[in-house]
Amino acid sequence: MTSEPAITPATDPFPDGTPLTFPKGLVGFSNLTLFKLFEPKDSYPLKFLQSVEAREVSFICVDPACVKKDYEVPLGEEEAEALHLEAPKDALILTLVVIPEDPRNMTTNLAGPLVINVKTRIGFQIVLNADKYPLQFPIIVQD
Repeated sequence: MTSEPAITPATDPFPDGTPLTFPKGLVGFSNLTLFKLFEPKDSYPLKFLQSVEAREVSFICVDPACVKKDYEVPLGEEEAEALHLEAPKDALILTLVVIPEDPRNMTTNLAGPLVINVKTRIGFQIVLNADKYPLQFPIIVQD
């Protein structure tokens, strides 16, 4: 048995409004495959993923390395091949954010990261074990 390569989040290589394709869509939105990724000025580490096909659908994303320094995505060989990843540095990792009424309680979903090939701009949402990767990981640490 070979060990799965792990990829870590990288600096965002995309300029604002970069087109991305998610051939299988996202969890709960399998019919939507075309998106644009935006990072408004002064919003780092937050980014916005906007559906091109349904403009009312958009997601807030975060670079998970900003909230969990040791976060890695165990990527299987099949997933790496589907993404045409040649090296871990070719992968951009983002996680989806939920902002409740009190934004101090916002969380990110570490169990469902988006893995995007920065060269081909093709991405997949990977589903990880929620026992090891929390569905609701706090972004802001409160005392």
